[in-house]
Amino acid sequence: MFGLLRKNAAAKGRIGVAFERDGVAVAVVVRDGDRAVLKRCEVLAFDPSGGPDAAAAAIRAAGLPRLPVSVVLRPEDYQLVLVEAPDVPPAELRAAMRWRLKDAIDFRVEDAVIDVFDVPTQSRGGAGRMMYAVAARRGAVERCAAALAPLPKFDVVDVPELCLRNLASRLPEAAGGAALLHLGETTASVILVRGTTFYFSRQTDLRPGRSGAAGPPGPAELDSDAIVLELQRSLDYYERHFDQPPIMRIAISPFGDRAAALAAALNRDSGFEVATLDLNALIGADMPLAPAAQAACLLAVGAAIREERRSL
Repeated sequence: MFGLLRKNAAAKGRIGVAFERDGVAVAVVVRDGDRAVLKRCEVLAFDPSGGPDAAAAAIRAAGLPRLPVSVVLRPEDYQLVLVEAPDVPPAELRAAMRWRLKDAIDFRVEDAVIDVFDVPTQSRGGAGRMMYAVAARRGAVERCAAALAPLPKFDVVDVPELCLRNLASRLPEAAGGAALLHLGETTASVILVRGTTFYFSRQTDLRPGRSGAAGPPGPAELDSDAIVLELQRSLDYYERHFDQPPIMRIAISPFGDRAAALAAALNRDSGFEVATLDLNALIGADMPLAPAAQAACLLAVGAAIREERRSL
């Protein structure tokens, strides 16, 4: 994303980095032909009050290998918007998209770094060519760049939706269409893919009946009925607008108690076949990943298995 990736040669691996409140999740993936192996997966602690300098110090001390690096933006640092593509030459697309986004994002478009990626042509609905636009807060991108200064091969700023796409594309059913429901603290993201192609993303509130409550809902507090409704809306849109066969299997991430509880509820209350996403089944690793490590490093792993060799 954001025009940082230039080299076309296949890399021997990639590092994925995702910043959290008081640490930075790091995943190191190396490639042997088509096989990807997770060699390292951990959270590096640092004092967030120290800003980019503290993060940079933690990264420098980690002794990471010299590989290309992707950093994942936090949800509050960007907005993803589905818009009709402006009818302009490719060289003018980002500039034209900036005007399209002026009233579609909740911060000044002048303070945004803009990038775009295509979605497949819609077969119904009469809409023109659609694409997703990513508007990232310039200050957030600059903070990431400052924190990653010790890593000379930093080349990609990514967004969670595309990292989740990378993971969903490895599901056994992905060739015919796959759905991944990713549980955040207070919201969930539905990601729909076919093969490696990103089709659709929708976000839903995990606290529809307790919007004023503090903190993330626990396993028993997840509203499975509301989640089923959002899943059905997303899948109906995918089937109708892209003329795709139904998706009946849902994977839930990150692996852990909340995902397991929700999977059990959805298997009971919906017509979907639902299971938790286990990174150990998607990517080879030197050692099996415990649930806590999977939850902490999921997006970093998704960033590290990125396969695009050029900017989007």
